[in-house]
Amino acid sequence: MKSRHNMITALDIGTTKVCCFIATNERELRVTGIGHHAARGIRSGTIVDMEAAQASIASAVQDAEQMAGETAMRVLINVSGGLLASDMLQVEVSIAGHEVNDGDLKRALAQGRAGYQKADRELIHSIPVGYSIDGSRGIRDPRGMYGERLGVNMHFVSAATGPVRNLAGCVARSHLDVEAFVVSPYASGLACLVPDEMDLGVTCVDMGGGTTTIAVFFDGNVVFTDSIPVGGVHVTSDIARGLSCSLAHAERMK
Repeated sequence: MKSRHNMITALDIGTTKVCCFIATNERELRVTGIGHHAARGIRSGTIVDMEAAQASIASAVQDAEQMAGETAMRVLINVSGGLLASDMLQVEVSIAGHEVNDGDLKRALAQGRAGYQKADRELIHSIPVGYSIDGSRGIRDPRGMYGERLGVNMHFVSAATGPVRNLAGCVARSHLDVEAFVVSPYASGLACLVPDEMDLGVTCVDMGGGTTTIAVFFDGNVVFTDSIPVGGVHVTSDIARGLSCSLAHAERMK
């Protein structure tokens, strides 16, 4: 099998199953390989057994590789556990009256990222959610405008360092490199919401096997994310205990 430069590999590591998608991005995005495997060693979105989790990941990736006829090298990974947190930060930089360009935007965003420092937290996303020029807010794209001060409101999404590093370690054991992390509720919102919903304001709730995550969108951007370690597995267990039946029967009734 071979590997392409324009190949995209996405890995969804959940509490009950691990899914892998391989797609090519030539003239259009086309899924060429799909693999899934029952998850082992994962509880409430976090790794509890490195060896078992690595075996589940490797099986899902191998199935996708065989279908696609490609070898995955770098993967995009979801983060659903690890105590997700959202923080907003406002940054201002001087533009000295000249026209705002890409360099000014990069400088403002870099200053915002440098100003976000939290112990034992891994930064997953830094997303600009609104700009201002000389205090005038509500600007979506300030490029080409003039002013003295460029401001940007940034949404930072982070997770606990330990669970994120454990995810990366399991992927590395499968001889894969991490291209990027994405928090699960953000990815779910981008996948199922339409632009009008994101503009008007909507909350996307994604209930998985071991976690339930939410993402709040407004004015076209994600402005809040969170997760709780409760999911479908807990509902199944409650049914089984309440009705004194097996987990298999409880799952069918659910």
